[in-house]
Amino acid sequence: MADRFFTDSTFIDDQITLADDQAHHLINVMRAKLGDGVVVFDRLGNEYQTQIIDIAKKKITLTRLATTRPERKLATDITIVAALPKGDRQKFLIEKMVELGVAKFIPLITPRSVAQVNAKVISRIEKQIIEATKQCRRSYLMEITAAQTISEVINAHQTASARRYIAHPYHADRLSVVSNDHPNQQAQPCIWLIGPEGGFSDQEVADATGAGWTAISFGSIILRIETAALVAAVHSSR
Repeated sequence: MADRFFTDSTFIDDQITLADDQAHHLINVMRAKLGDGVVVFDRLGNEYQTQIIDIAKKKITLTRLATTRPERKLATDITIVAALPKGDRQKFLIEKMVELGVAKFIPLITPRSVAQVNAKVISRIEKQIIEATKQCRRSYLMEITAAQTISEVINAHQTASARRYIAHPYHADRLSVVSNDHPNQQAQPCIWLIGPEGGFSDQEVADATGAGWTAISFGSIILRIETAALVAAVHSSR
């Protein structure tokens, strides 16, 4: 089977049980049978070759055949801090950040944010991260944290050695600065602030730049949240 399946459980005597969404996918979508091979991965970067030894109504038991640790990830550690868009655009943002290798996502709360961020939303996003990781064969799950304000993000990264950028279309440097910022820029972690649909306020931009963040413009065309986040991710790893 080409699909990969996620687990937060540990093997006991080389056996593990998949339940809930993962078991449902195997049983009802993949039509799994006894003896089928299944690739399982965890959040620590391990990948397991397993075989199905038992199928129940809502769970599947697997036995481990081999363990590998493939390092399928970017050389650059990228963090995106962004206000969440609404509806399907939110899912699109999460999926594409996972595919592009973003290491961490921090939902951003600003006065102009249009989408709420609560425990239910975070739980839904975690499921979307798992599904996107299964599909694109990443080794590690993209980390997601609790929502933070721009002040909390700035304060938490005051002494960080990372490249720090705030997306801002006016009176800002161009994207070429990101690629030329450091001689060995791929080895430098990178963190981006991406504002809500109404943009950052002048005070928010001033707070960030005053704390050492570089304001970056993506050009004269104003990008939506999800587009800006993906452009930032791509240019950070060049």
